[in-house]
Amino acid sequence: MTVKRFKIFLASSVDKEEQWLTDMSRQGFHFKKYGLFTYTFDENPNESYVYQIDFRDANEEYMQLCKDAGWQYVDSALKQFHYFRTEANESGVKKIYSDGESVKETFQRMMKFYLILFIIFLTSQIGLFLTWKGQLTQIIMTVIIMLVILLYLYVFISLKRKIDFY
Repeated sequence: MTVKRFKIFLASSVDKEEQWLTDMSRQGFHFKKYGLFTYTFDENPNESYVYQIDFRDANEEYMQLCKDAGWQYVDSALKQFHYFRTEANESGVKKIYSDGESVKETFQRMMKFYLILFIIFLTSQIGLFLTWKGQLTQIIMTVIIMLVILLYLYVFISLKRKIDFY
């Protein structure tokens, strides 16, 4: 049976997302597809997996490297977030990145990616302010834009803390 769950994770919360996917698998729901905050699971109480997420441009060589390390590719989001899993009872399978420098580089890639998106977002809003007439719709849009900016700032601060930690 296929089950769908709606859940929002920020880019800076990859570890929480991994833990949630692993917990779902312990309950017999195994992640198979991601789509705009919607996770699709296959139900099978006889299996259990541990999940890892990596953020990078991936090519065949990288996917083979992960496979050779014991990680099965599941799905990707935004062509940057790659979901992998391995059986929970596998002993000796290490995290995709176990050294601090590699983890730090992953968070730096995320920071750069979201900074580019943030700049594009801000640039796309210039028209709203250049044509400002104080209309109700413009005020509502400004409030929404401010909320999105706050969300981006939260993600940037969280990522910066993680980068500084490693």
